Amino acid sequence: MATSKKRESVFISTGQRDRARAQHAAAESSKGGRSSHVGKPRSEARAAAEARRVERERRISGQRRGMQLRIAAVVAAVVLIVGACAWVYSSDLFRVTSIEVDPTTHLTRETILALAKVPEGATLLRFPADEVASRISADPWVASVAVSRVFPSGMRIRVTERVPIAVVDAGDAFMLIDGQGMVIATATVDATASVPVISRVPGLDLKPGRRTVSEPLLNAIAILSGISRELAAMVVGVDAESVDGAALLTASRVEIVIGQADDKENPLATKDSIARRILEEQKGKVVGIDVRLVDRPTSHGLVK
Repeated sequence: MATSKKRESVFISTGQRDRARAQHAAAESSKGGRSSHVGKPRSEARAAAEARRVERERRISGQRRGMQLRIAAVVAAVVLIVGACAWVYSSDLFRVTSIEVDPTTHLTRETILALAKVPEGATLLRFPADEVASRISADPWVASVAVSRVFPSGMRIRVTERVPIAVVDAGDAFMLIDGQGMVIATATVDATASVPVISRVPGLDLKPGRRTVSEPLLNAIAILSGISRELAAMVVGVDAESVDGAALLTASRVEIVIGQADDKENPLATKDSIARRILEEQKGKVVGIDVRLVDRPTSHGLVK
């Protein structure tokens, strides 16, 4: 017969259960408290970031509005200035009412004004300086023109006249010519007596207001422009039949063969010096001098 085990009864006090429940509740409450404590700073950080974002956007928006206002002000100022300038430019303010002109030897004040043709509506702003100068420069006697403003309502015109260096015998007429080869005008009898006469120039086609292209004539002009004042004072004519044979004729009837004016191996200044020395040493005896070769100058006198 089997022996039965004695059952043991275990008694659990309700007090122990209550304590366990209280501990569990305390633990849960503690966890909940920590979660609430951590969550609060995170919410404040988000709020602060949002506030900073709003402030930044407000500041950028304010800067944008300020920039737009400044641009609008600049545009308005430019429009105002341009409009004012356009009004002043188109108005009769600073209208030219007086013109100062100094006459030259060959151009009177009336002639210069007639050439200038200053427009009636000219002002110191609508100032036709280039047009006026261009019209005056069309006269062959004019070497240069300066047109300037005289405030508050004046214009000044200054004309520099060409200076004739010689008279060219063109066969059917005598023409005044300057140091740049510009044909000025038909020569008068008085002019032929005051400057040297260039003669025997081949193939001439001279017209006032036009620069010559004749090489013999340009060479003769270069000789007259380059010799000393002492020698120039003796010269009354130039034979310009050719460049190499160009010769000066003095008032005492001495022929001085110069040749090419821009000969680098035989400079014009050296030719000039040699010619004047021979003229001085053989004064009254010499009738011909050839200085084309400065290292071998020659001269000859009257044949007895």
